[in-house]
Amino acid sequence: MKKTLLILISMMMTLYVHAQHRVVVADRVTHGPIPQASIYTKENGQFSSAISNDQGVAVINFHFTKLTISHLNYERIVVTSLPDTIFLAPRYRQTAEIVVRNIEPKWIREKLRKVVKTKQKVYFSQPRVLSYDYQTQSIEQHSYYNYRSKGLMKMKSKDHDHYSLSQTEGHIVSVDSTQLTDVANLRRILYEDFVEELDGGFISSHRFSENKEYESSNKDELELVFRSKNRHDDRGRILIDTARCIIRSAYRFTGTETNKQERMSSVLLSLARVMSGYRIDKWNRTYHVSYAELPDGTMYPCDASYKFYFEGYDKEDDPHANEYNQKAGGGFPNMEATLHLSVASSLPDSITWVQLPGSWYLRLSSEKERQQEISLSHLPASFDLFKDEDDVQSK
Repeated sequence: MKKTLLILISMMMTLYVHAQHRVVVADRVTHGPIPQASIYTKENGQFSSAISNDQGVAVINFHFTKLTISHLNYERIVVTSLPDTIFLAPRYRQTAEIVVRNIEPKWIREKLRKVVKTKQKVYFSQPRVLSYDYQTQSIEQHSYYNYRSKGLMKMKSKDHDHYSLSQTEGHIVSVDSTQLTDVANLRRILYEDFVEELDGGFISSHRFSENKEYESSNKDELELVFRSKNRHDDRGRILIDTARCIIRSAYRFTGTETNKQERMSSVLLSLARVMSGYRIDKWNRTYHVSYAELPDGTMYPCDASYKFYFEGYDKEDDPHANEYNQKAGGGFPNMEATLHLSVASSLPDSITWVQLPGSWYLRLSSEKERQQEISLSHLPASFDLFKDEDDVQSK
């Protein structure tokens, strides 16, 4: 009896140690903290995870034999023990912090205005059908979800004001067998495209500096770093071809203040707060995009990645809203997605297109729009129950 009691105490102490383990997730290059990194495991049929805060700190309050640490912008790693700090290798080239001064070369704005003037012709003029490969993933405290979709994408153009897809492959991996297909981040990547949103207002509301440390074999290619004039949580960089006045790639981070201003109606937000107590505590958005050139000289977003992190509050006592969220797959507060577009080798004689409506975060929807959302969440997809990290990496 005494021996059994000692074993139980030992097991409880082990669990307590795990419950109190504090770890910092940091960038291997800059040693800066990595917010919203996912740390997760599946042990004995139970999925558990933690997410690092703004200081890169995460508390592991569950037992594990191996842990996976992942973030959209960094290489994924698996560990069997926790050091005080976990360093992740960046997937993207890191730009050192550059002070964006009030005084900037006049030519920068002139070049960007030329991009705005010619972007419809260069990026959106021709109707095009491309091959796509889209993958989105969500990791929450007790939930894992991964959806991959492949097929054809009909691009937006001057004669075609929306995107459409024709899926040929769909696959879901999740700990919950009731999960549906989710193309929310696909729509965000496409409709919140950096070049499409670059306009005179963006140029006038941001300050720009040239990154003198950027090196390229193309003498006409340079990198601009930008920050919002009025908000601290809006920053990024642009790779621009100054001879052709086109953007080759872009990165932008926006935080809660900027996202509420740019992505959401203040009137609807106030209304929702009064009716349901809805509020936004944190809302981060990170977006990378690279553009490629077609033989006719037009450009398209060949590779894009998107990270969406949201913390908020809403009363969950509306039966109509709950029923709709269940039918439409609901939403995830911690999501990462990638999209790869390429030239289609050949097109079938007959294609069935599904229209992708624009992205949104809070709005009043008509019944037609609700049915459209439901149909998108029921795209054909095979399903696998999440088992462990080896199964995920093999997908």
